[in-house]
Amino acid sequence: MKKQFLLLITMAAFTGKTLAQETFMDVVINYTPTSINYGDNNKELKDFKKGYWGLQAGASFQAGINEYLSLVPELYFVMKGGRLENNNPLTGQETKIRFNTLDLPVMARLHLCNLYVNAGPVISYNINGRLKTESNGNLPGGKSKMEFGSELGTYSRWDAGLQFGMGYEFKFKKSRLLLDLRYHYGMVDIGNGADMYNRYFNMNILLSKKWKTNPLGKKKSRDLAFWEAYDESLANPLR
Repeated sequence: MKKQFLLLITMAAFTGKTLAQETFMDVVINYTPTSINYGDNNKELKDFKKGYWGLQAGASFQAGINEYLSLVPELYFVMKGGRLENNNPLTGQETKIRFNTLDLPVMARLHLCNLYVNAGPVISYNINGRLKTESNGNLPGGKSKMEFGSELGTYSRWDAGLQFGMGYEFKFKKSRLLLDLRYHYGMVDIGNGADMYNRYFNMNILLSKKWKTNPLGKKKSRDLAFWEAYDESLANPLR
């Protein structure tokens, strides 16, 4: 019985002391590549499809749960889209598609020393968009604003999908630098039947500062303080 009690105390103390993952606020300003996937019904576009580079700006908040796990909600403004080269089967001329989007990913992050892997759902809202075509001698060029709705010929305001990837953390005394590699897998046909999906790799460089308080760490702090006091009383039984 005594051995079981000591084992229980040891496990509880170990649990309390491992709840130590730090909390950070990350600021992101990035120039990132995005692309549009046209699905299985438009395989002939594969050789004409190109990526689009646009601004990404926002914030990422890492709330530590324990030494190995954290929850990471994020909010970004992203210019995303794609390009089609001249003489493509869909438009017949060079075409650029751009969405101005708000992305809200919520990631679960597993920490392995300075390396981490993360994954989670993402919801996106298309604020507005633009379609630009270049003249090629046969077809005139022009610009037009995207129309949003649910009918064929319009675009969806809402998008949803998954993000997953990995990163590396460079730690400093009061801050850190993250190199984050991620794949965005859009699951909604934003072309309303035209087979258009936001799917792309991107790389972020995030500069972080330690957060003063951890919203998920109040209970952790109390538990840790209790077990530290308990350990001290065992070391000094006459106090």
